[in-house]
Amino acid sequence: MDRCDNCSFTYQAHDPRSVSAELRSLSRGYRTVLVDQWFGTDRTDVLIRRPAPGVWSPVEYGCHVRDVLLAQRERLFQALVEDEPSFVPIYREERAVLARYADESPEQVATEIAFAIGLAAGAFYGVTDDGWARTCIYNYPQPSARTLLWLAQHTLHECVHHLHDIERIVGTLHT
Repeated sequence: MDRCDNCSFTYQAHDPRSVSAELRSLSRGYRTVLVDQWFGTDRTDVLIRRPAPGVWSPVEYGCHVRDVLLAQRERLFQALVEDEPSFVPIYREERAVLARYADESPEQVATEIAFAIGLAAGAFYGVTDDGWARTCIYNYPQPSARTLLWLAQHTLHECVHHLHDIERIVGTLHT
């Protein structure tokens, strides 16, 4: 995957020096859609309700983003230490149930996303020029050899894509 047809994210448009700043810039968007726009209302039920069977709620998407950021940070460190490691899946669907994503507070999730963005952005910022070319085996959706630059771009894509997912869901349910 080098381009996402659903959100128009193009991996090559994001160079190694911009990924950290771009990640950090998304923190405000998550806080806005999960917390700020609901200030003074009692409509946070919109954030925990699944819009359709098999489609996560905004809070569940937020939890997924938080966990992806933390997992990608650990994967980055592993790939900087090991030669071409193969990463364990995060079991996203199972994790949503096992970690009870649907029970989490929108405000807490937004705070945790900001924290996880800071950790991931800081880790990617520290990669040296020669580090970006190191490779790993990324197992989703199928095992593929990828560079650490791709890992950073993919992490950014996950955050951008799911922020759009949340905004779209909230936009259809917010009345």
